Amino acid sequence: YQVGDAANTKLPDNSVDVVNLQFVAHELPHRVTLDIIREAHRILKKDTGTGTTGGQLWFCEMDFEAPAYAAQRANPLLFSLIRSTEPYLDEYADHMTEIKECLQNTFAHTIITPATGRHFSIVATKGRSDEGGGEGQQHALIDQRFDTNGEYRVEDTHLKVWENKV
Repeated sequence: YQVGDAANTKLPDNSVDVVNLQFVAHELPHRVTLDIIREAHRILKKDTGTGTTGGQLWFCEMDFEAPAYAAQRANPLLFSLIRSTEPYLDEYADHMTEIKECLQNTFAHTIITPATGRHFSIVATKGRSDEGGGEGQQHALIDQRFDTNGEYRVEDTHLKVWENKV
């Protein structure tokens, strides 16, 4: 366990099995998130080609493409309340495409799945070489959030705005 700058860990190259980034990206300027993704790639172990996969970035975050978040964001009163405690939320939402492209350009294999009705989970796996996909070279990005009918695969189980637990 280490506390410090996630974009500059000072850990050796190819030295860790997993980097876990959970509900952090929406709390940061998007450029910092991109720097953290690149740093994670640098410190994750390479795929050795001997039957073991490379190190993995586990990334879980809000999914603004999920119908539940789209509905929440469309409600100005509710979303302004959420936004009041999340200073980088709009920047995160506006740059999510760039974040996914960074993952696709940096990691050899990336899978996006729905974690809840409002959040996704990404597993990005490092390849055999340090280029691992270097910038400008796209690799597989498999998006499993939506079924063949375009429906989000996980139902939103959060309380509706008008509901309570009583």
